[in-house]
Amino acid sequence: MKNIILLLAMANLLFAACQQKQEESLTLWYNEPATNWNDALPIGNGHSGAMIFGGTDKELLQLNENTLYSGEPSVIFKDIKVTPEALDQVVSLLKKGEYAKANDIATKQWLGRLHQYYQPFGDLHIESNKTGDVSGYKRELNISESVAKTTFTQNGITYTREIFASNPENVIIIRLASNQPDGIDVNFRFDGPHPTASQNTENKCLVYKGKAPGYVERRTFEQMEAWGDQYKHPELYDKDGKRKFDKRILYGDEIENKGMLFEARLEPVLPGKGEIEFTENGMRIYNTNEVYLVMALATSFNGYDKSPSLDGVNPSEKIENLLANALKYDYKTLKKRHIDDYKSLFDRVSLDLHSTEEQKNLPTDERIIRFAENPDPDLAALLYQFGRYLMISGSRPGGQPLNLQGIWNKEVIPPWNCGYTQNINTEMNYWPVEITNLPECHEPLFRLIKELSVTGRETAQNMYNRRGWVAHHNTSIWRESLPNDNVPTASFWPMVQGWYSSHLWEHYLFTGDEEFLKKEAYPILKGAAEFYADWLIDDGHGNLVTPAGVSPENAFITDKGERAALSMGPTMDMAIIRETFTRTIQASEIFNTDAELRDELKEKLAHLLPYRIGERGQLQEWMYDFKEAEPKHRHISHLYGLHPGDQITQETPELFKAVETSLNLRGDEATGWSMGWKINTWARLQDGNHAYKIISKLFNPVGFGQDKDSKGNRTTMSGGGLYKSMLDAHPPFQIDGNFGYTAGVTEMLLQSHAGYIQLLPALPDVWAEGSVNGLKARGNFEISCSWANGKLKEATIQSIAGKPCRIRTSAPIIVSKGKAEIAKSEPLESNGKTYYEISFSTNKNDIFKLVPET
Repeated sequence: MKNIILLLAMANLLFAACQQKQEESLTLWYNEPATNWNDALPIGNGHSGAMIFGGTDKELLQLNENTLYSGEPSVIFKDIKVTPEALDQVVSLLKKGEYAKANDIATKQWLGRLHQYYQPFGDLHIESNKTGDVSGYKRELNISESVAKTTFTQNGITYTREIFASNPENVIIIRLASNQPDGIDVNFRFDGPHPTASQNTENKCLVYKGKAPGYVERRTFEQMEAWGDQYKHPELYDKDGKRKFDKRILYGDEIENKGMLFEARLEPVLPGKGEIEFTENGMRIYNTNEVYLVMALATSFNGYDKSPSLDGVNPSEKIENLLANALKYDYKTLKKRHIDDYKSLFDRVSLDLHSTEEQKNLPTDERIIRFAENPDPDLAALLYQFGRYLMISGSRPGGQPLNLQGIWNKEVIPPWNCGYTQNINTEMNYWPVEITNLPECHEPLFRLIKELSVTGRETAQNMYNRRGWVAHHNTSIWRESLPNDNVPTASFWPMVQGWYSSHLWEHYLFTGDEEFLKKEAYPILKGAAEFYADWLIDDGHGNLVTPAGVSPENAFITDKGERAALSMGPTMDMAIIRETFTRTIQASEIFNTDAELRDELKEKLAHLLPYRIGERGQLQEWMYDFKEAEPKHRHISHLYGLHPGDQITQETPELFKAVETSLNLRGDEATGWSMGWKINTWARLQDGNHAYKIISKLFNPVGFGQDKDSKGNRTTMSGGGLYKSMLDAHPPFQIDGNFGYTAGVTEMLLQSHAGYIQLLPALPDVWAEGSVNGLKARGNFEISCSWANGKLKEATIQSIAGKPCRIRTSAPIIVSKGKAEIAKSEPLESNGKTYYEISFSTNKNDIFKLVPET
């Protein structure tokens, strides 16, 4: 009996040690505070978030709440129409090759103005009244628990600061502790960038209240006037086109008191002795060794179609309820509830890639600097899981979807409005959710799509006089579905609805949830297909094409040597329409509905302009083999059929090869998020070493680290890559690169888009040994596998839905269930390579083991 107890104790110790080792390897840590916003560490609960700088004498939490935007529904500019006469004129010009003239008409008549802006909430300052030399400093973010910590010693006193954002309570928790009875003496105060905001004290809380701008515009007056766009901005110009203001951020009376209210409350709790004082400068807490504070943030947002100033919710009431609920628990319970909730999502997937202990013992920023010289697979795994951390922290049911910066932003006029750029970036944000086992995190995007389909139906009718719904390349919390302003390479892009529909379809493929397909996905798909069916025209050669479109943000050179963006039937347009028609037809057949529409779509699907291969062997980006204005352009939109689509696979070898040629012509140099995109495409091409080549470029330290120039001089690195915080640098910061990376690494380890599950399809040589657990495949399969010497060692597959399973590997395998052997794989030739396939039936929750055949 004693031996059994001893063995159990040893097992528990071993488990605890393994758990601690895993958490240490899943920690970002640094030996100095952040000196700028990009190097601070993000926390979030899917609603509110903070960037934590980790200062000693002065700590800063830059705050956000993901409903806080400028503007209101009433500031949306809607006076845009694609008249039949203008469309006919544009099509006629395009058919004649007069691309520049067609572009000019579209720019002047079919574009609107920018959408509104995601706003910073404010700053919380924590300032110590005890100063002195600091030693033993460390700041860290444990992404296995979603807890940020700063520790240091000052004047012989050791201080610990823990901060986390709790989803169960929708609050941010801050705990300060010292190892001396009266070691803590700190001041708290709020401030921020909005002149309408101020702090006060109410009911033993520090309170911060304000009102967001009712209107913001990042275009300069000179730009708007040069374009003749004064009439699109009645907030800034009178009827004669003269300026009303000398500024482009309007608050309160300047904008008819429009704008969203916001409020934060910080309530302290002293578990033991201590003093709390409130002054006009804030709150002081002293004579204690421990205090924790509960902070709630709220706005008056009440829906995308309601005025937050006239019909908004009361943020004070919301905050009172949040604090009352959170304060029912002590700190230990609050932390446990937070960690349990977070780990219920995060722990579904693990990835183990091996590095040396010496590498793992370095600070995160130093590891990034050294990555190019010496591969650090464990750091690659850390960045992978950091993407999942950001997803869980930023996108939860009931919240808003992740925008260009997730939920983290410090600027009143942020880059690109910090909204939803829908021609790649918003979609890329959500590429990892299904494959990395976080389907719940998709819900905010699904809600955005549903709301956008409502405003988009109005736009389809009023702007285009077409059925269905339409949206363009940008939107905000107000769900603007009209085009943006005078950037023709991006703004006129009525294709969003099809790409968004693919997210709903993918959720169905991964879950098999037919109720979701029927009630949520199919109405969205149907509306997108209806618009496209009405939008298509004959190109004069029997092909159906879009009458006018762009390959997002790229341009071509015409035969006349002119630069243009607008043309008929760009490749991405046709790929999205082909996908949307195919899936709408399939869904209508499943539910035996809309037979007339189904027949219409089948007829038009058969006549869509097919993919074309250019004279260089590349997949053409446009209907004609134009010369690119920027051959190394960051967008690779014409490759949509390979990824995220499923039209181009090994089973279409000519197109597969053309995509590879296109990627090689485009090159490997790119912005941060574009590298994320290219990792996915090279993975789909099953070239793991090339995908890893892009990964190594993504680990370029931006704003820190040093490199040597041709003369051996030390220089600061630049370009796309990673900040110290491991956030993606476009630059500036764009979070989509983090998610593109996580999705791409998953595609290197597992693919299921081509009708079968493929294990380790693009494993790079540098990851010769490792394991992954908990990934999801289409058909609702959960998969884990390990490998050694670059070859599959063992895999398990759980069939959650009980559907037939088809597996493809690079070497022969045996499948067993329990002790019984089910089947052996058979060789298969595909695209010049030999693979091994096996198919077998399953029941719900069956678990199968796969091992190499010896």
